[in-house]
Amino acid sequence: MAMVGTVVSKLSELVDGQEAVCFAALVRKSRGVTKSNKPYLKCVFRDKRVEVESALWHDSRCYGEADAWLEGSAYRLHVQCRHDVRFGLQLDILSARPAGDADSADGYDFFDLVPSSKFPPEDLFKRLEKLIERSIDHPQLRALVCRVLDENRSLFLRMPAAQNMHHSYTSGLLEHVWSMTRIAMFLAEHYGQYYDELDPPLNRGLIVAATVLHDIGKLRELAYHPVEARYTTEGTLIGHVLIGRDMVREAAARIDGFPPELLLCLEHAILAHHGKREFGAPVAPATLEALIVSFVDDLDAKVNMVAQKAIDPQHNEAFTEKIFALENRRFYRGVPEGSSGEPRS
Repeated sequence: MAMVGTVVSKLSELVDGQEAVCFAALVRKSRGVTKSNKPYLKCVFRDKRVEVESALWHDSRCYGEADAWLEGSAYRLHVQCRHDVRFGLQLDILSARPAGDADSADGYDFFDLVPSSKFPPEDLFKRLEKLIERSIDHPQLRALVCRVLDENRSLFLRMPAAQNMHHSYTSGLLEHVWSMTRIAMFLAEHYGQYYDELDPPLNRGLIVAATVLHDIGKLRELAYHPVEARYTTEGTLIGHVLIGRDMVREAAARIDGFPPELLLCLEHAILAHHGKREFGAPVAPATLEALIVSFVDDLDAKVNMVAQKAIDPQHNEAFTEKIFALENRRFYRGVPEGSSGEPRS
């Protein structure tokens, strides 16, 4: 519960002179030395709307414990606010502790502190579980997918899909997988019925499994950070494609009697999901299932990149900024509905 004499408020709503309790994510922490050679820590906290700095001088009450504060984690802060002419709103931290589920009664929601998917991650995860249950008939394949997701649930709910390309925000990976899986389901059903003479038939369950797991290696390739994910040593040296194949292979080894042919085709779809060797795929798609997964991945990523630029409120020109991954093309944003009919300037 809130501390006596204080108000639980949003970080973005704090004003000069206010004493309050708020929740914030620590996004940066750096050390410095004053002109008199005294050490200090500069911390930057944020919610979804603002970033605010706090300097912890060597004699601050929280200076010692701040060594243990982790970038990317959320904290419950008891603060005194003051406005600095040069640096804007500053926080004097009176006390701090990690925020947790028990704080939800006071309005704590981690996903309200960082740039994140507009879809509630817990809801997306439950929908994904239901889709897996009804779409993957093979019991061992379904067990593999569920095991990998269950063992990595916490991180999977938070991880962005990329450092700075597509879905590069908290829960972006889950959003990307959910969007892809819905598209892949449609294509699998369409082409499975259209080419019903295929023998063996198009494997819908394999397509869904590969779509769900195609980027699972990013959970080890990247270290979660609420502003910009950072590459791990393993991610830099090996990359998520091979890491993901290894994670799937490790999970399959713990499932008795997992069919070798099915595992081989699943591994291939993961390895081939970038579509071309020049795009980072160790192999090009050589099965219909892998081909569908690679095209769906490419489509969903590119649509997200264009859409994010098109809805950026800081840019109101007729065309978006150049998008590097799309040959530096600019995309026309169109005439807003309800406007006079005139295009943007």
